[in-house]
Amino acid sequence: MKPTKKQFKVAAENAFARARTAGTLAAHRAVEATDAALIEVGKAAQQRQRKRTAKAAFKVAGKAALIAGTAVAAAMAVRAARAKKAAT
Repeated sequence: MKPTKKQFKVAAENAFARARTAGTLAAHRAVEATDAALIEVGKAAQQRQRKRTAKAAFKVAGKAALIAGTAVAAAMAVRAARAKKAAT
């Protein structure tokens, strides 16, 4: 039995519908993969920002400790000099 024009038309429409559905599903998968990649990049950026913030906080704390240490050392040196002068 030979296929008719109507059967060809129905088969072609079915094929196009399947291709459209497959393309749509593939597009959705691509969008989901892209979104997942962007989320990962965003998380990495947030982690880098947190590290920068922590590093800056430690830097400020380190400078404060250095200044405080210098002030204490200077005060101790002044006291030692005064004690030495008073002893002589």
